[in-house]
Amino acid sequence: MNPTVPHPAESALASGDTATAPTRGPRTFEPDPTLPGLSFFGVVRSELSKLLALRTTYWLSAITLGLSALISGGVAWSFSSFSDETSQLMLAEGAMTGLYFGLLLLGALAVISMTTEFTTGAIRSSLTVVPRRNLLYLAKATAITLLVAVVTAAVIIACHLVAALFSGELEVLAPFSDSEVGYVYLTHWISVIITALMGFGLGALLRSSAGGIVVLTIIIFVVQIVVAILYGVTQGAEWAEMLMRAEYSYLVMEFTSVDAVRDMELWQSLLGVLAWAAVPFGLGWLTFSRRDV
Repeated sequence: MNPTVPHPAESALASGDTATAPTRGPRTFEPDPTLPGLSFFGVVRSELSKLLALRTTYWLSAITLGLSALISGGVAWSFSSFSDETSQLMLAEGAMTGLYFGLLLLGALAVISMTTEFTTGAIRSSLTVVPRRNLLYLAKATAITLLVAVVTAAVIIACHLVAALFSGELEVLAPFSDSEVGYVYLTHWISVIITALMGFGLGALLRSSAGGIVVLTIIIFVVQIVVAILYGVTQGAEWAEMLMRAEYSYLVMEFTSVDAVRDMELWQSLLGVLAWAAVPFGLGWLTFSRRDV
């Protein structure tokens, strides 16, 4: 039987002759020019997939839809039962009453869409795949905007149909035949989307689901109550009135109201709502792009 002949590398290592031992260098990789590069829309699709994989997305969307439709039906039934004179505009505005809870619920969803990756540590993987932080931030914001826009549109349609069912005064095709009804629905849709972007910015800034939702709740509901109390205690002082007119919920109400009952111009109320959302969104963007994970 032939003896086993040792490999030259093994002989060199056994004899301690490291100079003649072969060394293995680092592996080199060549980029494949035929593969597509990182694109904005590709990142948006990836972020949408993440949102649709969260059970919280479906829970908050379902609660928003059910609660808004229930309140819409109750308001429409009360109008038809206790009011002799109702118009399509009154019923449309009443149908959107429940959507004010949607401001908070879908805004909370936007907060969670940003904070959940920080909580689980998955943000490190996201930044490894998409190292351009500005691109990732804008893609996440676009994804939550698209999701909230679709959910809000479904909620508005459901509320309108329920209100039309419980009241004979509101036509099913009223959003297309009545410009004031269409305006009410459109401005409510825009308001929810802007509020979601505010919540998204708070999530990026605070990196805490609880903290972001609490601050969002304060902005939407608590500040309104505090300013109303101050306005009543001071008996309508000028500075208290200025605070009330600058408060977020008041600006949303002004933006969604028709021209006949609005206290300020459309562009003024829209600019105020955008300013409220732009501050946390911009600060969140700055924090996300500069702070370490």
